[in-house]
Amino acid sequence: MSLTLVSFNICPYVLRVVAALNHLKIPYEIKYIDLENKPDWFVKASPLEKVPILFVGETVIFESLVILDYINTLAPQSLLPADNLQKALNRARAEFSGEIIGTFWSVFSSKTEEQFKSSFGDLKWYFEKLEAWLSQTKFIYSNELTLADFAYAPIFTLLEAIKPLFKLDVYEGFPRLQEYSKQILSLPGVQSSKVENYDQILQERLKKGDPYILKQ
Repeated sequence: MSLTLVSFNICPYVLRVVAALNHLKIPYEIKYIDLENKPDWFVKASPLEKVPILFVGETVIFESLVILDYINTLAPQSLLPADNLQKALNRARAEFSGEIIGTFWSVFSSKTEEQFKSSFGDLKWYFEKLEAWLSQTKFIYSNELTLADFAYAPIFTLLEAIKPLFKLDVYEGFPRLQEYSKQILSLPGVQSSKVENYDQILQERLKKGDPYILKQ
């Protein structure tokens, strides 16, 4: 059955799905839409009118982590633990990544020093949790690559793309997290998850917002 993923060009939640599809070598097509001018077929298909959605034939799946779970079932070898409790814990760590992605937008859209310090403090709180987990394992859940790791891929892809724009070292004090980010970014599936001009598009969008972080 054919798979068609619907996205816009820099959506972080789509990046995690594309990275996993590429890693698992699952054939798919991808359609990019303009969220400012949503086509009628997309509005009808997507319950939340958000990306990503995945067409499995004519059936639509929405929410990126749900899509990750589904595509994992199509792979010859699962990226989830066999034990149901461990599987649930893996999914919980994957869910944690969404909180970080949401906080990123606050950090990189803050207009004032006060807003920035508050948002960056939140980000560091999340990073402390990750650092603690990563002090015990090679990857986010265990010493083996699992589905949860792909949930975090957009975080590092985004940071790598925009780091030339500011001097702040977001990994300061988090050596294991920095090492982990390099591991994830080195995965071929993650490297091929971006559109061709991803870095440039993201940088231009960030500069257009004139956030506080670029003024330091």
